[in-house]
Amino acid sequence: MRYSGGNKGIVVKRILTVVIILLWVAVGYANKEIKVDLPGGATMVFVWIEPGTFAMGSLEIGPPTWHLVNERPQHEVRIAEGFYLGKYEITQAQWESVLGTRPWEGRDWVNEGAEYPAVYISWNDVQDLIHRLNETAEDSLYRLPTEAEWEWACRAGTTTQWYFGDDPASLEDYAWYMENATLANQTFAHEVGSKFPNAWGLCDMHGNVWEWCWDWYSEDYYSNSPSVSPTGPASGTQRVLRGGGFFVPAELVRSAVRSGAEPDFHWSGNLGARLLRMESRDTAIAPESWGKIKGDQ
Repeated sequence: MRYSGGNKGIVVKRILTVVIILLWVAVGYANKEIKVDLPGGATMVFVWIEPGTFAMGSLEIGPPTWHLVNERPQHEVRIAEGFYLGKYEITQAQWESVLGTRPWEGRDWVNEGAEYPAVYISWNDVQDLIHRLNETAEDSLYRLPTEAEWEWACRAGTTTQWYFGDDPASLEDYAWYMENATLANQTFAHEVGSKFPNAWGLCDMHGNVWEWCWDWYSEDYYSNSPSVSPTGPASGTQRVLRGGGFFVPAELVRSAVRSGAEPDFHWSGNLGARLLRMESRDTAIAPESWGKIKGDQ
């Protein structure tokens, strides 16, 4: 994948960042990756995410507008089971390979191409994709991550605002967001993997497109969330979105930022997803039939 962004004044910083990433790989910190064959001939790369404990949400630090009520209270969460998470957001090539559809075709705010994210997709649409993959695998291997799993994977062991640190001046090296996309007259999601990954090898967890998660969304869920592998409220009207996108400012692509939308909402070129692949069926979310899940909407 290509790296882009920044200016000549930060070339040295980029070189140092690349060296750090290579050193992580050399000493064994890079997480295991697998490549999975998809129906239709495309492939998808997944990164292994170990279980662990982290502080989910945010503290009231920095500008008050940076930390929304729905990110508090910050609380300890333990992810009890490891999982594989997509290294990249689902691409247009992968979506078309599996489902044979192109929901982004002819829409505004989108560039078409194999490595661009699949956009204009609803939570329900993603369930169609998951159903097809599980049907092919003859097992319940694929689903969306819970937002706790998503944030654990995004932070990659960090406690800072973004997975690279607290200085927004460095954000352009790691994310497509308002400053280097929309305000630069590039009002579309960019090719996946064109920015630096986090320490666990995941790309575009900050910005590019908002990513659907499994959970029902509730603004005050953190006040009574379970401490072990939370899966969200039992019901709701919206599903969780994470990561921010190319049209929002730096503060809205932080690791802790959370939002929500109706599960049938798909009218956005800034809305995509990233898949989770289970190592076994003994996971936080019990396998269910696609028909039952989608029928609950």
